[in-house]
Formats: sequence, structure tokens, C-alpha cells
Amino acid sequence: MTEEKKPFTVSDRRHFTAEGEARLSTEEPAAPVATPKPPPLPEPPAPAKRTAPPPVVDEEAPSLVGGGESAPPMDFVGLLLSLATQAGFLMSPEPGSGAAPDLDGARSIVGLLEILKEKTEGRRTSDEDRVLDGLLYELRMAFVARSRTEKA
Repeated sequence: MTEEKKPFTVSDRRHFTAEGEARLSTEEPAAPVATPKPPPLPEPPAPAKRTAPPPVVDEEAPSLVGGGESAPPMDFVGLLLSLATQAGFLMSPEPGSGAAPDLDGARSIVGLLEILKEKTEGRRTSDEDRVLDGLLYELRMAFVARSRTEKA
């Protein structure tokens, strides 16, 4: 192999020798090389303002629905509501969008809710039981109704 000038050097910085004796350091550590700072990134455009829908108030269970500017805390009921909302959108896409209902996707989410019901049996509160049972009932009925209209 030819003797070429290496772009870097290897130096042993261990404090002890192989025999266990203290190593005397005569070398000063190299000064760090200053690298130029990259130019600052441009400011992202301001997001378009959206008007929030009016808050929904459920008289029977006001703790389950969020209102105002802050989002409700994410807990088990929030997860259930999020999954049910996704299933609802899959069964009934936005009018005028031209998208067809995704019944297989909705069926998958309903199946996921059923699995959550089975796996959390005995560890849910009465509110969580009520919400989960209600969501499963509503989603199953909507699925049956939507699948009948698709076949006709």
C-alpha cells in the first residue's frame, strides 16, 4: 500500500495504558473547526383561518364532549369516539366529493371496536361501557343500512 496523506489522524485518548498506568497527556486537544451557519429558513405561510363548528353539548354526558377552543383530553372514550367517527366517514363520504363509501374499511374499524370491547372487558367504567355499546350499535345499524343501499 502506498503512503498517502490521510485526511484524518487517529489519536488514543484513553486515560490509562494497556498496563493500567496513568497516561501522561502531552497533546492539547485540537480546537474545533468553525462551520458556517446555514442561512435561515423562510417563514412558513400562515395557515388559513377556519371557522370552528359550534360546540356539541350532550346533556346526558357532558364530560364526553369537548367544546370551545381546547380539545377534550384523550382517553379511552376519546379513542372510541375517534374510531367511530372514522368509520362514519368511511360509510358516508362527504357529499359532492365523488368518493364511494368504503364499507370494507368501516367493517375493519367496527371489528377493531369489537376487539377493544373484548380485550377491555371488566376494566371499563360504566360510562365507557355505555359509550362503547352505543357506538357499536349505531355503527352496525348504519353499516347494514348502507350495505343494503349499495346492493340495490
